[in-house]
Order: sequence, then structure tokens, then C-alpha cells
Amino acid sequence: MDVKELRKLPMPKLRDLAKQETDLTGVGGMEKEQLIKAIAAAKNIPYDETHKDLNAIHAVKQDIRVLQKQKLELLGSNGDRKKIKRMRRKVKLLKRVTRHLAHDAKLAAKEAEAKVAAEKAATAAKPAAPAESPPAA
Repeated sequence: MDVKELRKLPMPKLRDLAKQETDLTGVGGMEKEQLIKAIAAAKNIPYDETHKDLNAIHAVKQDIRVLQKQKLELLGSNGDRKKIKRMRRKVKLLKRVTRHLAHDAKLAAKEAEAKVAAEKAATAAKPAAPAESPPAA
């Protein structure tokens, strides 16, 4: 089982999985992503933190598209200017949110890359085990 499969499961099944197959406590009060992260850590499954942000960006952009369509409909029908102004402001704020999410995702990716590089450097720095000498005959 990997993180993608865990994300597809509904919350009740995730809670049952956490209670039965791991020794986690307090799973009833956790949010879905916290629970997935805890299960992944307990089962030694690699966890990718950037995935959540990419989904959030996609959802926000979808909201922007819907608002822009509504704005165009109001403009075409000479609608309420106050509503149009509110929609423009909302789109502007949502675009700002996407930029922040993208920036956070980029930082998380760099941190993960640095962590992997540090682990590789640590394993390369370990001296190799000395080869056993053949028994004397």
C-alpha cells in the first residue's frame, strides 16, 4: 500500500486501518492528511508532502475558472457592478493563494531534495566493512 492508495480511502477506513494495523492513538481527532502522514510513518511508507499542495492549487484554479465564467455572464447581461467588483477581488485573492501554494510546494520539494542528498552523503561517508580474509589452510 502506498500514499496514493491511502489518499483514496475515506476517513472511517483510514481510522480503522490506523487502529488495527498500527499502534497510533488519537486517530479520531486527526485530519485526513495528518492521519495519512502518521500511517505512512508507522508503516515506513515514503510520504510526499508536495502532493497535497498540488491538489489544493488545482482546486483553487477550478474555483477561479468558475468565478470568471460567472463574471463574464454578468458582464454580458449588464449585471450588478458591485457583484462584478466582488468577483474580480475574489479572483485576485485566489490567484494570490495559488502563488503562495506553488511557492510552498517548491520549498518543500527543495527540502526533500536536500534531505535525500544529505542521506546519500551520510551513507557515502560511512566506511565500507572490511572484507573477510580467507581462512588459512
